Amino acid sequence: MMPDSGMDHIKVDTAELADGVYELRIDGSLDWSNFAKVETAIESIFAKNVYRIVVNLKQCKYISSAGFGCFISSLDTAMKNNGDLVFASTPPEIQDVFNILGLSKILRFADDTKGALAQFKK
Repeated sequence: MMPDSGMDHIKVDTAELADGVYELRIDGSLDWSNFAKVETAIESIFAKNVYRIVVNLKQCKYISSAGFGCFISSLDTAMKNNGDLVFASTPPEIQDVFNILGLSKILRFADDTKGALAQFKK
């Protein structure tokens, strides 16, 4: 019996931040067992014809490769539709992983939601 395999220990919320911009808040650990929840949430935003998403990682504890993969494919879809993903309030230990994976070069980051919104206005 594995101690706490991370099954579904994640809360995913979406909210409209501004016209044409949605926020996706991830609370908990994102891994293979639950990344589909995040994918579904992102797809539901895309379904509204919104391709600018602020991914708020303030309460995120951990992201596995499956989670990162899900962000990369979402970014691809967003960019094809003139959108983008901006990661807000990324905890230092998760930022380190983005850096190690070389994702910091292709992804955009902001200190907070307000900063992320400002990036979309550029």
